[in-house]
Amino acid sequence: MLQPYRLALALTLVPVSGAAAGAETATGARVGRKRSVTIASTPAEPRPIVHVAADARTVFLFSAPIQRKTLTFAESLIHVLDAGERSIIVQPVANLTDGERQAIGVFFADGRASTRAAFVLVTDPSDVDALIDVQRPEPPNTVCQPSDHAPAPKPEDLVLRGYADLKHPLIFDFPSELAPSAAHGFSEENLQVRG
Repeated sequence: MLQPYRLALALTLVPVSGAAAGAETATGARVGRKRSVTIASTPAEPRPIVHVAADARTVFLFSAPIQRKTLTFAESLIHVLDAGERSIIVQPVANLTDGERQAIGVFFADGRASTRAAFVLVTDPSDVDALIDVQRPEPPNTVCQPSDHAPAPKPEDLVLRGYADLKHPLIFDFPSELAPSAAHGFSEENLQVRG
């Protein structure tokens, strides 16, 4: 019987807390923002910067499952309030000082490239990231374009690459319709083509 009262209490508190948040932004408090970031595809690339604050929680939503046990961060400076299958909620113990940067990282559970998501946490006086939608970079197009194919090898390529010499006869088995074109460039005494 208490549940309707709890629901009513929760619904009445939401507008009050929303009004309080609006009043805080008017007086110069940090503005919460939601944004999407793409993680670095290689360790050499810079890590995305995330703005955090001691009075606000930052939620990381991942596009794939993560390995919670691989989460790395400075435990004395950052509280991890929750780590789920696809999310992490963090809040710094205190605002980071000007120029201070803290790292946080976690590995993905599916093993696809990029295998690790790493971020740099900083405190900005004007805003805080309330929600970070973490995206992986698109994998490079591994399909070869038609112009990228190497030309078809010619019989003389066998000699140039050292697979054959002109002192010993070469014997190739080709379909009969390809045999005349395959023998191009070799004398009959050095090449025997069976088709």
